[in-house]
Amino acid sequence: MNVHWMLETHGDPLGRLQEFVDAIWQEATLEGMLVPLNGVPGGGMIPTLIRERARLRKVNPFRPLMTVNAARDVPALLKEHPEQRLGVMFRPCEVRALIEMRKHNGFRPEQLLLLSVDCLATYDVEEYGWRAERKRAGGQLSEEALQFARQGGISPYRYRSACQVCYSPEAKAADLNIRVLGLPVRRSLLLYARDEDTAKRLRLDVHADGLAPPELVAQHERVVEKLEARRRHARERLCAELGSLLPRNVEALVDQFETCADCQRCLDVCPICAVDFPQRDENNRYLSQDFCRWLVSCAGCGMCEQACPQNQPLGLIFGRIREQLLSETGYEPGRDYGEPLPFELLSPDTETITWVR
Repeated sequence: MNVHWMLETHGDPLGRLQEFVDAIWQEATLEGMLVPLNGVPGGGMIPTLIRERARLRKVNPFRPLMTVNAARDVPALLKEHPEQRLGVMFRPCEVRALIEMRKHNGFRPEQLLLLSVDCLATYDVEEYGWRAERKRAGGQLSEEALQFARQGGISPYRYRSACQVCYSPEAKAADLNIRVLGLPVRRSLLLYARDEDTAKRLRLDVHADGLAPPELVAQHERVVEKLEARRRHARERLCAELGSLLPRNVEALVDQFETCADCQRCLDVCPICAVDFPQRDENNRYLSQDFCRWLVSCAGCGMCEQACPQNQPLGLIFGRIREQLLSETGYEPGRDYGEPLPFELLSPDTETITWVR
């Protein structure tokens, strides 16, 4: 069965997506779903586990606000509901984080149905609040983001720095990927299944509106490629501007942590650290091997930078080391559950790492 399908939106992309997710919920016999909801008390954006399909009418993956990486909650969710069939709807960086967490922790995500939606980028919390107040409704910001999806989004300087340098905004590693970038969303969205078996199991031939036109798939790919190139250039430019402020290697980063306020907020909010927290040696210095394990799996979500009380450019600081590690190994975080981490520790008490190429 084909893995590329299309949804006709009839002028209402969010409403059509909600209807489609309702159909997939029933097809997969889910007992709940962890989703981003509109109307959360206080105006926040905390993913919520819903049990009633009727609440899918409040689901909004296009709202340009991200306050947590919800992947960090999945191990506890699976432990609390070990026999239940659940779904999750994540941004691409949350999907990358979940896949990497699985490799660090060993929890079993097989009972999950993983849905992902192209990310149209998110605002800083204060910026979002200011813009939502001006428009008198946060929903208008979602509509604005969708309005510019065909061009790849609004001017990137408006968004969180993590989104400006994001490695990939494309939904591609989930069981079912919902794509909006580069598309005329008031007419159609794209669906991409992980494989033919998933497409058949979810009966996309029934719940979608036909096979995806090749020209629409190509249009999406062109815009994603353009976005990834733009953000790669942004990373290079910002790293050049920061220059000597960025650590040269892992040891320099550990040294930088030693001079930090040691609040650990960046570690506390990181989904990878939620399952594999960096340890310290007998001198209370972080282990270089643990920093390697952490940063090689970095999903690039930017929650660390958002939590930093000193407003340090942590996305670029950590990203510099991440790119060094990845260039040595050819590894791509979040590509696939079955791809092993690119290193092996020689023994639990050594700081030597063997890289697996």
